Parts: sequence; structure tokens; C-alpha cells
Amino acid sequence: VIIFSLCERRLFFSTDFLPKHHFKPSRLHSTFHFPCAFVVARVMPDYGKPEYWDERYKANDTTFDWYVSVEPLKDILSGLMKPDSKILVVGCGNSRLSAQLYDAGYQHITNIDISEVVINQMKARYKDLDKMEWVAKDAMKLDFPDASFDLVIDKGTTDGMLCGSNSFHNVYTMNKQITRVMKKGAHFVVVSYGQPDTRIDHFRRKKLNWEVEHKTIDKPVFSSDSAPSSNYHVYIMTKLEESAENEEEDDEDDEEDDDFYDKFQANANI
Repeated sequence: VIIFSLCERRLFFSTDFLPKHHFKPSRLHSTFHFPCAFVVARVMPDYGKPEYWDERYKANDTTFDWYVSVEPLKDILSGLMKPDSKILVVGCGNSRLSAQLYDAGYQHITNIDISEVVINQMKARYKDLDKMEWVAKDAMKLDFPDASFDLVIDKGTTDGMLCGSNSFHNVYTMNKQITRVMKKGAHFVVVSYGQPDTRIDHFRRKKLNWEVEHKTIDKPVFSSDSAPSSNYHVYIMTKLEESAENEEEDDEDDEEDDDFYDKFQANANI
């Protein structure tokens, strides 16, 4: 059985759902000759819709961390923040990340998520952490003042948006809001399963005004697809000095979106 996923606008094969003894070259090759018998189409959930997340959180009021907890990120984050840093966590979900940062002494944290259900759950769960805020908010429609935050953290939100409809435009819209609320010299950290050829160009768009660095972290040993070489990707964006060109009204975003998408598709050889 081979499972197809249409996430992030590219087609790839996944064998994560198969017993290991099924993954043999001869059997893999045979699937191409008998698609009706051996190929299963898997429809991805629409991670970009708040209704999906509301239902998910209603069904399971607990904590869950996409990819990794704070521990593998400590070495990266510790050099990007101070105890008095203003931190924004976008798409916080029911992750323990913010509470772990709070306990480590970084307490000026604003958590946002598109799901009001999970925001209410997390408010109740961490009501004793009184310096931390939980706000139901769409990351594409931030209403914080300009230059509000020293650090922005996204663990899986970009990935989720890229699995939804109108994904490239939505990610660009979110990133423009994030760079607006970042202080000069502030950092934006994105934890993703996406390799650089599917992610880094989203962060290098010139109007975002970011310097981009890429790192990797090992997958946890309990991950179902972990292997010695398996890792997640961490993209670190640093906000540069604003240029006069970037301060002008952006009347050409639609055209730039189309051009960006065409170039991305060509580079990905889709």
C-alpha cells in the first residue's frame, strides 16, 4: 500500500502507515502496475480551518506537542531571548511549550490560536501563570501594535497552513503580519517537518525583510518514523532594518504571489 498526500502542493509517497516488512522494493514497484488494487488515496484534513481545530480540541482536552517539546529547542531559543523579552507564540494549540518557557523564567508570553476552544482550555489549565496571555486570534489578522515582540515562535503553524486551501497566499499574509509586529533585530523561529526546498523561499520574500538561517534538530527517539538521520527543520528569521522600498504601500502583492508560486513550482520540479 502506498499512501498519497497532497499537502504543501506537491505529491509524495508515504510509507509511515505500513508495517516495515511491507516496505520492499519489489512490492513498492508492483504498486505502480496495479493502482486500483494497491494504491490508497488519503485526503488530508483542512488544517487551515478553525472548525477542524475546534472539533479536535473539543474531543480531547489535554496537552499535545507537535514535533518536539521545548527541550530540543533550548540551545536555539536561549540565544534569542532574555527574561524580559516579549514573546509571541502563534498557533499555540495545546502545546506545553509556553508553560515550559514560563517555568524557565521567560514569562512575558502572548499565546494566540485561531481556535477559541483551545484558548479557553489553556487559560483554565494555566490560570496560575498569571503573566502569560491567551488570546483567540487569527495569525493573518494580528492587531498588535508595530514592533511589539522580541521573539515569535511557530511550531507547526506554517506547516498546517500549507496543508490548507490558498496556502501560499495565507502563509505570506501571516508572515507579513509577523514581521510587522517584530522589533528590529527580533527573531522569528519556525519549527517544521518541511525541508528547505519546500519552506525557505517562503521566508526569503524580499518584503518580509528577514535574514534567514536554517538548522536541524533530531526527531525524538519515540517518533514513529525516527531514524539516526531523521530530523526536523528550524528556520530562524531575523528582522533587518526597514528599507524605503518595503515601507511603500504594497500594491503588487497579487502579482508577486503569482510570480512566487510559479517560481516555487518550477524549483520543486512539480
